[in-house]
Amino acid sequence: MLVVVLSLSTALLCLLLFVVWKVRTNGEWALWWHDNYLERLKDFLSGTTRPVRILQYVQRCANHGDALGVISAIDSFCSTVEWAMNVGDKKGEILDSVVLETRPRWVLELGTYCGYSTVRIARLLPPGARLVTIEMNPHYAQVAKEMIQHAGLEAQSSSASSPCSQAEQTSSNATIPPSSHQLRWRLQEALLYTTLHCLQLPLQLFSRTPQNPFTSSPLLTPTERQQGSQTCKVELLVGSSSVLIPQLKKKLDIEKFDLVFIDHWKVSYLPDTKLLEECGLLTTGSVLLADNVVCPGAPDYLQYVRNSPQYQSQYFQSYLEYLQVEDGLEKSVFLG
Repeated sequence: MLVVVLSLSTALLCLLLFVVWKVRTNGEWALWWHDNYLERLKDFLSGTTRPVRILQYVQRCANHGDALGVISAIDSFCSTVEWAMNVGDKKGEILDSVVLETRPRWVLELGTYCGYSTVRIARLLPPGARLVTIEMNPHYAQVAKEMIQHAGLEAQSSSASSPCSQAEQTSSNATIPPSSHQLRWRLQEALLYTTLHCLQLPLQLFSRTPQNPFTSSPLLTPTERQQGSQTCKVELLVGSSSVLIPQLKKKLDIEKFDLVFIDHWKVSYLPDTKLLEECGLLTTGSVLLADNVVCPGAPDYLQYVRNSPQYQSQYFQSYLEYLQVEDGLEKSVFLG
């Protein structure tokens, strides 16, 4: 009997160590663990969503009007409380340097999520600059709007003027009561997730020790930290990027974008880049900065910008946000 118990204990320990190792070193495993299993478990147990939990944490920890405090609070939450797929602190430094180098007047962000990169970009923009950010999910967009306003930025939101996109939003917002069968399945699922949840502790123990997220950014003086939040205007558009991009010139009276930060659905990177070209929204010198080009990856986009004579591209190696999994950003300058 003792031999059986020891064998089972050894097998369980080996399985635990294997899962810990895979989540720490493999991008697909890391994304499944953090962005599927843990998120669904915490959503079920708390009755909220991850973006709402991030917003509530920021509202408790960061002063209203303090953009850098909002960024630091999100980094703290994602490093020590619950992982989330923002650009993150490490790649965020690369994003900061590109924004400061480009000094854009018009910026387009594809994929707002909870507003982390929106605030990160906006605080660095020169007076009078405009930042347009597009988010498909209405719930994410609402959280992002509150996050942006908490950072002290002026934020306006509107939806795509398309029957299709409006129907998608209505469908996303609709609440359908679960059937008795669904309730039983959710209880069984919760028991399974709770059993597996014991793996989270060793994962945290074996993960890297995060840097103190409340240290000030070395790229900015105190005056510069406040400048963007006082002068930059953020336009939050809710809907599909493929629907909204062709409307941007008429909707916002814009000619060209100086900087485009691409961080939405990876399969949309290439189609939306080509759409920006077709709509004449890029000019010579426009900079495209794409996140997560390694994990989860955007191979068709990379092949396009690296081989097209219209672009000069550079890869910045880094890590998947708040983890030790390799990832990176691709900076592509449009040559016309």
